[in-house]
Amino acid sequence: METPKRLVSVGDLVLDLVVDARLPVYPSQHQTAKSLQFEAGGACTTILAARNMGLDVTALGTVGDDLQGRLLLDILDDAAVDISALVIPHESRTTTVLALTDTARGEHVFLGHYGEGLPIDLSPAAEALLAESDAVFIPGYTLAEERLSGLVAGVFDWLTANDRRLYFDAGPFSNQLTAAQVDQVLTRCHTLLLTEDEISYIAAGERGLEACRRLCRRYPQLTIVLKQGKAGCQIVSRDLEVACPGFAVAVIDTVGAGDAFAGAYIWADLNGYSPLECGTIANAMGAASVKKAGAGRNVPSGAEVQSLLDDHKTGIQLLC
Repeated sequence: METPKRLVSVGDLVLDLVVDARLPVYPSQHQTAKSLQFEAGGACTTILAARNMGLDVTALGTVGDDLQGRLLLDILDDAAVDISALVIPHESRTTTVLALTDTARGEHVFLGHYGEGLPIDLSPAAEALLAESDAVFIPGYTLAEERLSGLVAGVFDWLTANDRRLYFDAGPFSNQLTAAQVDQVLTRCHTLLLTEDEISYIAAGERGLEACRRLCRRYPQLTIVLKQGKAGCQIVSRDLEVACPGFAVAVIDTVGAGDAFAGAYIWADLNGYSPLECGTIANAMGAASVKKAGAGRNVPSGAEVQSLLDDHKTGIQLLC
């Protein structure tokens, strides 16, 4: 059996408190939640999706010296994620998000608080794990968290000196990035994942597919994966444009669907699938994700993704 590809994910380690509530929530209109659970969020969903597809994954960054941090460490360890280089400063706090999800309406709202603690740099142990990797994943949230700035700078310096694929998922907080930060990302980036709303954050205010084309002309090594929800995705590079239709499914909860999509896309790309197949596999992961509540440990398995691919007669057989 071929050795699994190894992915290093940098930062954005979040614990979600997921509450099934009726939205919108108004003052003095109290209610009893249908369910409540602690779950891994943020990049942890991408990590767990990638693990479910068969990648070996290392998590770099920090979690807090608190209950949330201990829960995250247990979740990642149970999934056989390499957490050996995670930093846990004394009396630090884990990034935590209250996720109010209305499964009856398929809607959600996040209330988040960034973790607190000492700044984190790229350690020798983390650098050694990068050297063993096939690719690096950085979510946009990581660049917005100040205590991770030293780690991020170290990773980009390492990428400059070493030939590895970089996957970057822009995310809504990429609107906080400076033009210099965007250029740094796109200069090193192999694949940029983003939604239509996020194009303007990366393309200096420009919007639409033509803005993606211009980015690919400026950064010729770049492939853009444009996530379009239930419509699927489009893959754009300097020499290629591929539309990958989505899968029609009953939506229960969209929390984490884009993060799960990223994990499946990275797995497929690293394992040599065609662009159309990569997009289709990622779409199937996203669709399978919205069919149930929550993300994190609830992220679909490879078998669930395969079942959706089979049901829609794609002809794609997963290697995981």
